Formats: sequence, C-alpha cells, structure tokens
Amino acid sequence: PPQNLRLPVSPGALGPGVEPSPTDPNAPVGLFLPGVASLIEQLDKRLLIVLRDGRHLVGTMRSFDQFSNMVLEDTHERHVADGMKSDIALGLYIVRGDNVVLLGEIDVEKERALGFRDEEVDKVRQAEMETKDRVEWDFEKMEAMP
Repeated sequence: PPQNLRLPVSPGALGPGVEPSPTDPNAPVGLFLPGVASLIEQLDKRLLIVLRDGRHLVGTMRSFDQFSNMVLEDTHERHVADGMKSDIALGLYIVRGDNVVLLGEIDVEKERALGFRDEEVDKVRQAEMETKDRVEWDFEKMEAMP
C-alpha cells in the first residue's frame, strides 16, 4: 500500500491564495494526507476491530475523521471460544478512535476456512468464562492456533 496518499485538489479548493504543491514535479497536483489518511484504504471494507476493553467488533467501515473515530455499518460484537463463534448484532456503530487497539481487514474466504462453528451467544460466552482462553492468531499463516 502507498505510504503517502495524494488526492486530486482543484485550484483554490484549499482557500484563497493557497495552492497544493506536489513534492514530485511529475506527480499530479494533490493534497498530502499523513497519519489517519491510511484509513482511506479501509473504507467500505469488512474489518475486525479490537477495542481497549477487549471487545472485538466486526463491521464495514463507512466513514472516519481526523481522530480515527469510525462509523461501522452492519456491526457485530464477536465472541470466540473452543472452536465456536457467535456474533451479537449491533447495527450502525460509532467507535471512538482512542479506543481502537487493533484494526484489520477480514478475508471472508480465510475466515470460513478457519472452521469456527456458529453457536448461540450464551453457549460461547459460557465457554469464554470457563476456559478464560483467548484465541491466539498466527498472523503469518492467518489461522488460529490451538
């Protein structure tokens, strides 16, 4: 993915007398957006977000701002334990950027290949409390480790 994102900007769009200046004279005129701009690549994609309180949210990112606050559509709180998973529907959800620990795109095919079976929320939560185990992920292989 590109490190620096440049968006086309029409002359005068930044205000009177302010014109964008590209760092590369051969590059098209554009606006340099550091930091949070990398979230642009995640727009309209299915994401897994881990929050500071330990919750895991799965949803489609529809919007974000300069503070990394995000709007997620079709959001679910995901619980995983003992080879089972359960999603609690939350709908349209706003996540404060300060609470995000980890964010990543979900590959639907790889997620299906993991073989977690869908179960009732109470059953998965009970398994979480009994085992106190967290699913550990091998991000190189993109699979859960036992």
